Amino acid sequence: MIFINFGLVDFIEYNMRYSGSKAKIAKHIIPFIMEELKPGNAYIEPFVGGCNVIDKIDWPWKIGYDTNGYVISMWSWLRGKAMNPFPKHVSKEDYYAMKELAKANLSDANKYPAWLIGYVGNVCSYGSAWFNGYANYNERKKEDHILEAWNGLDKQIKNFKNFDKTCFVNKSYEEALHYAYLYSTVGGQGAVVYCDPPYQSTKGYKDEGFDHDKFWGLVRYYSKLGVKIFVSEYNAPEDFKCIWSAEKKDGMGTTHFGVKQNVKTERLFVYGG
Repeated sequence: MIFINFGLVDFIEYNMRYSGSKAKIAKHIIPFIMEELKPGNAYIEPFVGGCNVIDKIDWPWKIGYDTNGYVISMWSWLRGKAMNPFPKHVSKEDYYAMKELAKANLSDANKYPAWLIGYVGNVCSYGSAWFNGYANYNERKKEDHILEAWNGLDKQIKNFKNFDKTCFVNKSYEEALHYAYLYSTVGGQGAVVYCDPPYQSTKGYKDEGFDHDKFWGLVRYYSKLGVKIFVSEYNAPEDFKCIWSAEKKDGMGTTHFGVKQNVKTERLFVYGG
């Protein structure tokens, strides 16, 4: 058995964070990011997850960070390789065996390697949410959700801009922001950062181990030091400026305050203090 840098709190947080996806709004926020990128800059995502923004950034030097070692293993393994080794069908038994390994922060190099757990946990689950339940075949509608997800990932990697030059790193967002700062000062080339953290107004995040005050404090700190940082969220502290917004339907329809909210407003923020 091999241990992965991915604890239980991360398991819960990742499950909740990636029940959503930035794929639908990426086209709106990418122009803001591309406008800031200058020759020699690094593009950095501290919460890379399903790569639904970084894959569309047409830039030669991109770095995706995440605390989920399994998904980082999947993306690192996929880079420069075909989808063939990734199964188009996964049994329920294998799915739940891998889920237990992920909970225990383990992998099996022979039967369930880390890259396979990353694929199954994300791609073979309902809604592509981290081990959110086995995606059964829908006999009534003749829908094969795992095959559909396989095809979706296959299409994504074929269209992934500069995939072979994209680095994937299993480290925290704090380390990612610090690297962006070092590259902007010591390296002198500069960095542009896009953050898609766990949303504070989403049910379940409040007590799941993510310190939102600390996050905004670090974004504020590094922004003052000259790092250009964009943040996707529903809301932000008063000293952050909203530069783009759009309403979206929320299938969950609930915040952690217990208030029904079927429509929410996605926003893109930068520090403006």
